[in-house]
Amino acid sequence: YIQRMRALFILGVLPCLIAASQLNSSQPPATVDVAAIQRFIPKNFSVLSLAQGELNADGKTDYALAVERTASSSKPAQRRLLIIVSDPKAEDGLKIAQQYWRFIPLPTAEGEDPFAYLAINEGSIDVQFKPPNAGRSSTTYIFKPDGKRFVLSSLQRYQVKPATGMFNETVINLEQGERASTSGSMSSPRHLKKIEKFKPSKVWTPCRIDDPLNFEP
Repeated sequence: YIQRMRALFILGVLPCLIAASQLNSSQPPATVDVAAIQRFIPKNFSVLSLAQGELNADGKTDYALAVERTASSSKPAQRRLLIIVSDPKAEDGLKIAQQYWRFIPLPTAEGEDPFAYLAINEGSIDVQFKPPNAGRSSTTYIFKPDGKRFVLSSLQRYQVKPATGMFNETVINLEQGERASTSGSMSSPRHLKKIEKFKPSKVWTPCRIDDPLNFEP
């Protein structure tokens, strides 16, 4: 019984530790020169999350920013996703590659913030959301450069029912044309897995995704 309780404790804590490490990765690294990208931040906006890495394969640092404007008497609250890439012809060697106005959702009326983290990993932009009041459930998007735009490469939706410990994970790989589903109990090594062919209806960019918490490609 004690061993089983220890196993359940580890299974319960591990996702939280993973989420914490992912959240920390979205914070500005100590080496980021924030002044270099300050001019790209819209007036009256502040940085919500900042990631750096390489997006255009030129060996120089690129940035992804989530910025936020709080509501005022004249303007509503707003969030934007800014992609800044290196360009030797641009001022200070940087330029805005894309600016997406609707993709990052605002907090709910109750103050629940669905935005979890933003990162640049292996040439892609990773964005994760956690639906309000959904516990350890999450939705993670991976966008890759495609010319001047960034297109959805894969989508992972992870849902957990805290009362039962049952989970369901769906990973849609748009590049490989596959949808993989895994479900079962978090306390059991036996899970039901299914892989099926998937054909997206269109090419998805952040500006085409109106409801990122419930989106299905």
